[in-house]
Amino acid sequence: MISGINGGNCILSSMAKERVKGNIIDQAQIIGKKGEYTVVFNGSEWDGEPLVLSSSRQPYEARIFKSLDGALAELLRVGLTEASIKITDYE
Repeated sequence: MISGINGGNCILSSMAKERVKGNIIDQAQIIGKKGEYTVVFNGSEWDGEPLVLSSSRQPYEARIFKSLDGALAELLRVGLTEASIKITDYE
């Protein structure tokens, strides 16, 4: 187990990319509803909480993507080529 920023469960894309290269992270899930998607890394937890992708502007909060395409594009930049999607609310 490796923590995110400052011992928390948030992780920047650059940190996630290094962990993907090192085979520490190999799975992700996009969770949310229309206009509010977050990226969670499966099998990577810190203090019982899953690691979530954050942004450099707000590194201690989960990054919110406005679209599935944006979340998927970020996962591709990190180096993951597969992700599951969980829609939490239907509109």
